[in-house]
Amino acid sequence: MKRGWQVAAVALLLIFALFAYESLKLSLRDTLGPGPGFFPFWLGLLGAALSVILLLQLHLGRVDVSDETLTFDRAGTRGVVVVLVGLVAATALLDVAGFRIVMLLLIAFLLVVLGARNRLAIAICAGAGSFGVYHVFFDLLKVPLPIGIFGI
Repeated sequence: MKRGWQVAAVALLLIFALFAYESLKLSLRDTLGPGPGFFPFWLGLLGAALSVILLLQLHLGRVDVSDETLTFDRAGTRGVVVVLVGLVAATALLDVAGFRIVMLLLIAFLLVVLGARNRLAIAICAGAGSFGVYHVFFDLLKVPLPIGIFGI
């Protein structure tokens, strides 16, 4: 088990280092502040640092991985598949129905599927996650988002 964790940590280290390296091809600054390479660079650097910390903890024996067993959980797999199906459906409907409607339905669907039962909380989260995020990105940050055929 320890060897698997080490391989995974090294793989993550390489991936994060690649992200940081590739983001240096973009500018880290522009006239308004952080450039397009700023966040990918720092996230890649942070991920690489955390991977190194994990490797050190594994090497020093501070992480106990000896008693872990990997088992297949059908309920967990079902949840992953349902979330992926929801994301694919939302992606397919985004241009047709628009961001607000698709995100409203997706967030409500995901909350119900993942176990939320309070209808008021689901409605508030779905509304804020769709219409609130749309307002912030479209109106305040001027990021174009799909409006859809309904104009909503």
